[in-house]
Amino acid sequence: MAKTYSYAARNATDALKPFTFERRAPGADDVQIDILYCGVCHSDLHTARNEWNNTMYPSVPGHEIVGRVTAVGGNVKKF
Repeated sequence: MAKTYSYAARNATDALKPFTFERRAPGADDVQIDILYCGVCHSDLHTARNEWNNTMYPSVPGHEIVGRVTAVGGNVKKF
C-alpha cells in the first residue's frame, strides 16, 4: 500500500481540501505512475460539483496528468 496525497471534494459545495488515501500494490496488468503535474479541466469541476448526478465522494478530480512510470506489472508489455 502506498500513501497518496491529493486534494478532494468531500461534497458538492465545499472547496477542494487536502486528502490522503492508500493505494493498493500494482497488479500484473497495472502501470504505476509518479504523478508530477495534474490539470483540472471543466469536466473535473462538473464531477466535483456532482452536476452529472453520479459523483461518489470523496472525489479527487484531475485526470490530465504528466508523470513518470515507476513500476509495471508482469503482463505489461508497452511501458
